[in-house]
Amino acid sequence: MTIFIKWALLFATAELILTAVQFGMRKHEFKEKTHIIFIILKAVIAIGFAAIVLAGPVQLRPAQPIMMALYCALFADSAADIVCTVIAKIKKSELKFAVSKTVSLLFGILFFVYGTVNMQIVRADYHTYTSEKLKSEYKIVFAADIHIGNTQPFSVIEKEIENMKAENPDAIILGGDITDDYTTKEQAQQLYSLLGNCGIPVYYLHGNHDRQKHAEYAHGMQYTAAELERIISSNGIIVLKDEYISLGDDLLLLGREDISEKGTRKEASDLKNPDKSKYLIVADHQPVEFEENLVTGADLQLSGHTHAGQLFPLGEIFGLFSYSKGEYKSGDSLMLVSSGAAGWREPFRTDAHSQFEVITLKPVR
Repeated sequence: MTIFIKWALLFATAELILTAVQFGMRKHEFKEKTHIIFIILKAVIAIGFAAIVLAGPVQLRPAQPIMMALYCALFADSAADIVCTVIAKIKKSELKFAVSKTVSLLFGILFFVYGTVNMQIVRADYHTYTSEKLKSEYKIVFAADIHIGNTQPFSVIEKEIENMKAENPDAIILGGDITDDYTTKEQAQQLYSLLGNCGIPVYYLHGNHDRQKHAEYAHGMQYTAAELERIISSNGIIVLKDEYISLGDDLLLLGREDISEKGTRKEASDLKNPDKSKYLIVADHQPVEFEENLVTGADLQLSGHTHAGQLFPLGEIFGLFSYSKGEYKSGDSLMLVSSGAAGWREPFRTDAHSQFEVITLKPVR
């Protein structure tokens, strides 16, 4: 309930700002083409605010909540303008300013409710892959971008872990950004205790947020990188940093150090598959080096990081230029980019759903 109160206040502020700007313009009569340009311009500005919220400099974090509220208000206003323009065309008379603002407000409320609820529903996404290298069948759960302490109540994460366990997988791979700049030490201990005692082998690789490199813009550093690794390892979870581990007689996992660790991440060429007869999963938090990782002999790469854009339509725009979500193929190798089990910075998601991946690997019969 607290989050809805917060969003209501932020959205009301954003609507007041937008209405104040529009109120001074309403005395002018604009041609239809100009009106269309204004609708497009508002949508473009909304996308700009969304991009700043998710990809802007860390120094802008204090201003990001109101930017996100403006993103919602502008998108809602653009949608309201389109609806009101169509209605006005049918009625052959202009609708009053108050009517269009009421429609905008209703759209904004729906947008906020959907984005908040969408963040807190974590779904399982199923995939099945076959290979001649496999002699046995395996089920793997891959979960990335939980960002505990940031965008979801702990009760949501507890339910997600229960759902992961219910899949009865052979292994759980934690694909980075499980913790966050906003995570407290107590939250990290609570989460890794829960994961480490789930009765399933759990493997972990770092993301770009886990070690709290920008915690000065949150609540200050809550733990050191060494303390985090001790918390993880003490719960029986295996930390992989450019290391191989066997998941079965015919299955290997290579967990990569995050690409943000320029000084310690090894070159992919130094990490070639030690046994090419075995199926190789490469888990790499960020999907940016898919082509480079092919030299390892990877059959399947698992990545996260992108959140599928989180705020519509960033995922669709990002997907035009790079890896965003879903499956990507290169030769005989495949990469699966997860939309992530939560979001980042703001507890709000209007693009793809929060999800973890359930991957079944089967022999070719």
